Amino acid sequence: MRGIFGRIAGTPVQRASAGVPSYGMIPPLGSIPSASGLLISQATAMTVSSVYACVRRRAVDVARCTPSLYRLKDDGSREPVTGHPLNALFDRPNRQQTWFEWMEQQQVAYLLRGNAYAAIKRDGRGDPNELIPINPDAVMVLEAGDGSIFYNVNRIGLWQIAMLREFPVAMAEEDILHLRGLTFNSLVAVSTIGLARDAIGLAMGQEQQASRWIGNGARPSGVLKSPKQLTEVAAKRLKASWDEFTYGIQNTGRTAVLEEGVEWQQLQLTSVDLEFLAQRNFSVLEICRFFGVPAHKVGVVDRGTVQNLPQQDQDYVNSTVSQDLERWELKLRHVFGLDKEGLYVDLNESKLLRADILSRRNAARLGILSGLTTINEERRGEHLPPLPGADRLLVPANTAALGSDMTGTAPDKAGRPKDGHLPEPGTSTSGDQPNADDIAPEA
Repeated sequence: MRGIFGRIAGTPVQRASAGVPSYGMIPPLGSIPSASGLLISQATAMTVSSVYACVRRRAVDVARCTPSLYRLKDDGSREPVTGHPLNALFDRPNRQQTWFEWMEQQQVAYLLRGNAYAAIKRDGRGDPNELIPINPDAVMVLEAGDGSIFYNVNRIGLWQIAMLREFPVAMAEEDILHLRGLTFNSLVAVSTIGLARDAIGLAMGQEQQASRWIGNGARPSGVLKSPKQLTEVAAKRLKASWDEFTYGIQNTGRTAVLEEGVEWQQLQLTSVDLEFLAQRNFSVLEICRFFGVPAHKVGVVDRGTVQNLPQQDQDYVNSTVSQDLERWELKLRHVFGLDKEGLYVDLNESKLLRADILSRRNAARLGILSGLTTINEERRGEHLPPLPGADRLLVPANTAALGSDMTGTAPDKAGRPKDGHLPEPGTSTSGDQPNADDIAPEA
């Protein structure tokens, strides 16, 4: 095994010959200017309500999917695996975080930067016992001449310094869990907020513009007219006095007294101003497209959306959340060598598909009457105690084999003898019970 144990054994670490910023399209400082002139980074992007709502919704939904290990049996069923080192990590990835907190943080990093990183700490036997999350802005992926990959990590905070003390600055690939999204070089994914920088910058600019408009009393600006020429000092004093009196929502509704013929002329709203609200709504939809989140998940609901919310929620789980879950399942299986043990990781999304109580009751009734599930299986799904004798599948009568007791038809091997004559009571053509070859089917 390479990594920490390889270095302890004296294996030399080759120097990197090239570096790829983990931010994808973002400069090393972690921010990039948008066309609006505003800088876009993880911190500034999350100040936009639609970005925050999209990222947190997807992150929380993925974190809600409980992880487990299983092995496929020959009959196609799943056998839960317990006692594996990963089971403990699925409960507490590190001494500070629960699985929900850890996965939420990792998913946020993946959604914003396209990359999520965690250092893998191991015990004396080489089994993983902690996963330490690392901010993507603190990582640079390094390439060695022989194709080896290393991760140059800048420690941020005393806790992370303490947790990563046993690792070198350039950490080996085996010591890093790296989830990457869309990539053009197979090593580092491009940053989502880098691709969406102009859409996010536009939303930030519109929000700041709206805030300044409220700060000005929610009124368009205007001009003060004087019948006589004012000196520069007098004009500045008049403007400052007027601004102090009228700016801010706390001054809304106050009455001004103007002297010496000075008049206030308010400027009218233009068509662009009147379309400002529609522009802000369009920015929300644009950001939703980048993150693959339906608009109703961030509070944009119209009459047509309300009518098919269950179908949209199902499509959101199938087309957005499921790909995140599959990406995590395959990455965890590969990084921890579960494929060599014949094990799989499952992130159970049943919590996301949990319908309203009436739909659940109807689905349970259909499953029981169709012979797909037992009564106790449905009760466990509703967190109810099992009932005695309710672990047997109920077979619908209309699907039972002909001639069975359940259908009420004649029993098996019943019918008209081939020669057309019934045997004497208590006798048969075989001396015991009628043989299938001796009985002709009834017309």
